[in-house]
Amino acid sequence: MNAMTSGQFSRRAVLLTAGAAVLAGCAGAPGFAATPVSYGEAELAARLEDLRSLREIRQLQHLWGHYAEAGRWGDMARLFTAAGVWTDGERTVEGGGALEAFLRETMGAGQDGLAADRLNLRLFLTPVLTLSPDGRSARGRWHEVAMTGQTGQSADWAGGIHVIDYVRDGVGWKIARMHYHPQYAGTYADGWRSVAPLVGKVAYHYTPDQAGTPVPRGRSGDVPSGGALAAGAELTLASSLVQNLVAAYGFYLDRQMHQDIADLFTTDGTLEIGGTGRWSGRDGVLTGLRTFGEPELDAGELNDRPQLMPVVTIAPDGRSARLRNVEVGMTGRHRGETFWSATVQEFELARGEDGLWRIASLRRFPRMHAAYAEGWSAPGAIHAEAAPRLEASRTVFSTPSFAGAGDAATLLAQAEAFDGSENVSNAYGYYIDEFDWDGTADLFSTDGWKELSYIGTYIGRERVRGSLFNRYGNRGRTGPNMAIHQKTQPYVTPSADGTRANIRLRLFQFNSAYETPGSWISGIYENQAVLENGVWKIHGMDLDYVWLGDYLNGWAGIDPAASSRFAPRPEDVAKYPPDAPLRGVTFAPFPEVAPMGFHFANPVSGRRPATYLAWSDGRRPAETE
Repeated sequence: MNAMTSGQFSRRAVLLTAGAAVLAGCAGAPGFAATPVSYGEAELAARLEDLRSLREIRQLQHLWGHYAEAGRWGDMARLFTAAGVWTDGERTVEGGGALEAFLRETMGAGQDGLAADRLNLRLFLTPVLTLSPDGRSARGRWHEVAMTGQTGQSADWAGGIHVIDYVRDGVGWKIARMHYHPQYAGTYADGWRSVAPLVGKVAYHYTPDQAGTPVPRGRSGDVPSGGALAAGAELTLASSLVQNLVAAYGFYLDRQMHQDIADLFTTDGTLEIGGTGRWSGRDGVLTGLRTFGEPELDAGELNDRPQLMPVVTIAPDGRSARLRNVEVGMTGRHRGETFWSATVQEFELARGEDGLWRIASLRRFPRMHAAYAEGWSAPGAIHAEAAPRLEASRTVFSTPSFAGAGDAATLLAQAEAFDGSENVSNAYGYYIDEFDWDGTADLFSTDGWKELSYIGTYIGRERVRGSLFNRYGNRGRTGPNMAIHQKTQPYVTPSADGTRANIRLRLFQFNSAYETPGSWISGIYENQAVLENGVWKIHGMDLDYVWLGDYLNGWAGIDPAASSRFAPRPEDVAKYPPDAPLRGVTFAPFPEVAPMGFHFANPVSGRRPATYLAWSDGRRPAETE
């Protein structure tokens, strides 16, 4: 192969990578129409700036969580503006010095840094982000799950919603105000409970259409010289593609798909597990993966490993990247031993001559491993050896070191598909948490479809709306029980023109009550999103449950028939029958391991999954899967 310049390599690589991500079978689908948005160069420049802003805001909030895990109170405080505010409605802290002191006292027991025997996981999940019309401020809604404790002393849960205001200063984004709304808390021994008999609703900062418009329309910016606009667009899309790669790694690890994981590595890639070993090359990686278990899940085996809070840095030449995240493990065997774990991971990623991103190295740093029965206050559960110091800045991107030659409009349209599809998918979770069926239905496209759990598929926005009111009534959330639908680990496949996307998400659901311990639901969403009249909408929603467990017994004690109790009576279904069947399982199958569909092939090898989910209008019979 002839040598290529950085600009030539980058353009070819991104276009090949984007081409490999095009949705199979969605172009010209019957009954489907998307509406592309046209932009001039000045608008494209503003769009590039805004799409980068969304990525850097997520990075900023993820950094908060990583710094908390490492006990870096000063770094956490410096993520705020000089007059930044943290509040939970009862306590209010303002200014960097006061914030650092508050964090040191409440999270670190008054100590600088985090003692080796302490755990301080602050997981920020499910963002819905909206930028102001001028692109200089933003607001985000997030879930937080806190897993904290000290060896031999305590282990605790807490969680709630943050509404966070961000502003852009001269060098990047900072937090102006962070308002925490607690929803549940409790000790590990007793389980979490709702913080009040009726936890108050947290007002939305967005409408369904605003959630579907993460990037302001009609704004103009300064057009950079030369090929800087195209180069910036390439790096912006690359930041999302590397997160896709790591999300795929996590989804494959859940199912012990060792060959698919090995395919994601470079030929000389390395896997290192702290305290266990280091392996290199494809065969070595396959050997190392056996530390998680044998290939493919056996009946009764659980290996859920959500990949959370990615912090990304893209090299200026677009050929390498770093990603750091946190993995929370829920593992073990039905009726046997089960475990919690928490691991900090550092990925080095490289883009090959074929334009595809691969994992060059993965280093895993275990921070906690605890038997479910004992929890993380047990001796030896919290690992004293922390991960290497995180040096990533608030900025995901550096100035490109090459002149881009690609089509900036197309690349930015594909990049926006990541933000639009994730925003509306996450907004859906917040609306259904509150039994807000109008808000939920208004997220769907005119001809969008939705699977209603245990019943079937409803096609068309108004049919979706009617199915929700028929099933759940019109009273909103009442009583002490809450279902908290957290969406994590997005894998997004945009179409070539960026007007539609498939998005795979993990359901990490916490259920909470006031007088009894909570419970969990785990599952996989396979959603479709489209750009309709300039607004991102949900075009399809498929949810397959994996397991439902109560806190007392965990996943070891799951009753295989328990989830069937949620099924409605046949006479109630008959009042508003579905338009098509479910295309996956009806009830959570665990301890059985049911087939799991994927909308994407392996992003490196192209291997098709056993159950491939093509673009759908919702009418396909289940047996054709």
